[in-house]
Amino acid sequence: MSAAAIPADQIAALFRDHKEAIVHFLLQRVKCPDTAQDLSQETYLRLLRKDGLAHSDNLSGYLFRTAERLAIDFVRQRQRLSARLEALPDDTLCRLPQPEYAAIVNQRYRRLLDAIAALPAQCRHILLLRKIDELGYREIAEQLGISEKTVQRQLVKAMLHCHEYCRDTPP
Repeated sequence: MSAAAIPADQIAALFRDHKEAIVHFLLQRVKCPDTAQDLSQETYLRLLRKDGLAHSDNLSGYLFRTAERLAIDFVRQRQRLSARLEALPDDTLCRLPQPEYAAIVNQRYRRLLDAIAALPAQCRHILLLRKIDELGYREIAEQLGISEKTVQRQLVKAMLHCHEYCRDTPP
């Protein structure tokens, strides 16, 4: 069976229909509501970036499988970090990054700042409240006087914009 392109509006409807179930599913695995929300957004983004799906007849299964893989990756990464931190001796010195690495990080940082600056005002504000101030969706919605769904949509829009801007802008 060949891969079929799934229209973005169909993916949006799929995500809208399964959003709560996906967040609940992820929450059982990662044990953190904010992480579950973030991983559900990443699940949606992965489907949007997918050029085609071989099995378009079971999109909800694919959606949950993608969420499950993201949760597994998150848990593994958290376990590896914990193991590395426990393995470090107490007298380990903090080494400064090499100049080449610092230059690359600085370029990426500037591109990300340019991408954020290019966002519409409300979209940028929501992104900063979520990622910098670490507010939850409900808190952002209450602070801005908008719905949680609007916060979610604007956050997805901001993340997609930043991802595409940083990917498409040469270093």
